[in-house]
Amino acid sequence: MIYEIVLVFLFTFLFLLNLSWIFIFFKKAEKKYKDFQPNVSVIIPAHNEQDSIKETIQSVFDSDYKGKIEVIVVNDGSTDKTAEIVKSMQNKQIRLLHTKHVGKARALNYGVTKAKYEYILFLDADSSLEKQTIKEIIKPLQDKSIASSSGAVRAKLTKNPLTWFQDFDYIVSSGWRYLSSKIGAVSVLPGFFAIKKSVFLRVNGFNADTLTEDFEITLRLAKAGYKAVANPDAVMFTTTPSTLKSLLKQRIRWGRGTLQVLRKHKDIFASKRSGPLGYYTLPTHLFWYVFSFLYLPSVLYWFFSGFYTYFISTGNVFSQESFLYIFRWFCSYGMFELLYRVLVGIYPLTALLAITILNYFATIFYNILLFFRLGRVKLVHLFVYLFAFPYYFFITFAQFLTVLIELFSIVSNRKSSNVWSK
Repeated sequence: MIYEIVLVFLFTFLFLLNLSWIFIFFKKAEKKYKDFQPNVSVIIPAHNEQDSIKETIQSVFDSDYKGKIEVIVVNDGSTDKTAEIVKSMQNKQIRLLHTKHVGKARALNYGVTKAKYEYILFLDADSSLEKQTIKEIIKPLQDKSIASSSGAVRAKLTKNPLTWFQDFDYIVSSGWRYLSSKIGAVSVLPGFFAIKKSVFLRVNGFNADTLTEDFEITLRLAKAGYKAVANPDAVMFTTTPSTLKSLLKQRIRWGRGTLQVLRKHKDIFASKRSGPLGYYTLPTHLFWYVFSFLYLPSVLYWFFSGFYTYFISTGNVFSQESFLYIFRWFCSYGMFELLYRVLVGIYPLTALLAITILNYFATIFYNILLFFRLGRVKLVHLFVYLFAFPYYFFITFAQFLTVLIELFSIVSNRKSSNVWSK
């Protein structure tokens, strides 16, 4: 079967990736930095953020940071009460600037030109910080070779289970930045990062020619010879999409931006000058989109061919066993039952089953390492792990659509607009 060959190839590559992540986790020691708390300008771009802007600003001033802090809110054409709320909070430490819906990248650039201090922290308007976050994210910048520093992004947990899955996803992506930092190959500074103002101006700030200005500026910084790091002790909690529709829209935007940046900076790939960034980190980013194109049709065929063979062709579509079949696919219980059936000889150990099982347990071990390092694990994360397959299948579907949409845009010469809406 062709689908079996494809899945064996994909899962083998994933297994090797997991092993590389585990190796990096244990191999490289984290650099320790001394206490460093210079004055900081916190720049918050905002477009229709009336529900969260007050909490975001308050979390900045609740920090246990000893240096002076100024907050600059750039109100980018909001049509709600964002500006009014910020005005009601204004004092010597809080300033409100206005732009005419020019987009996040340009709004941030404008904010930097008005900042008083050398050290800049970018913060999304729907986010909040832990008390030690500013101190931890600024600390690496005392190293003259480091121009920028990011932290761990987490989702604000609500009663909506979709936020639980996204938080788990954010832990994994923050862990990826953490590992990339350990080998000097950070490729993405998320919407939450610190940078030296002089360096930011030297590289001409954010560009608005892609949908992911944070990814794009990270690669330009690397090309200019500047280092970026990720400190997992600097934690930001952000508001995440509450519906599958909004989540799909967000991930397609992120995905299209990623592909646009990779095309724009394709000269970094396999470049000796770029080191691990060019031959390891960026190819890994690209792999997930190739993966989606091969994995999605293959796993769908695996699922439906089995369902047809065991239930549709036998007339047992609505039997108890058919519902258990679906449940096994959607729940981690199915993987443990699969392992049991292979061990007792019910199923023959094929190459596909072997690599599937190996990859699954390698993933579990790697994720346990991340959870212990990043901390703040809750009971809901156990639920997420048990039922993670549908969520990640949805994310893979979003990546699949992303490739199709971006290919269509290239062929039709359609340009995307880096201007947010809310």
